[in-house]
Amino acid sequence: MSRFPARPRPDRTGPDGRIAALGDPADVAGGALSHTVVRAELARIAAARQASDPHLHHLDGRTLLGPHEAGDLGDGLHSTAAAYRRMGRRFAAYAFAGGPFG
Repeated sequence: MSRFPARPRPDRTGPDGRIAALGDPADVAGGALSHTVVRAELARIAAARQASDPHLHHLDGRTLLGPHEAGDLGDGLHSTAAAYRRMGRRFAAYAFAGGPFG
């Protein structure tokens, strides 16, 4: 299971304890939300508002934990402790080394 499924929600926990999205990918075209759709919309809104608010910053979560790191999702959706530590280091590097707080 990818961290950024093309399937819309809802979710289900399988017998193996892993979480899977149940939605039909075809439903996204009709307005159903997937991680990909939500991320794109947040990026669009942030970019539009940054024109009038130079203090507004947007960081796509895939910068902190990318799809290639889906193995760090213990149940297919939630990050492991090791992944949270890595995401924290990546956020600190972004935010404090020349980023919004640097």
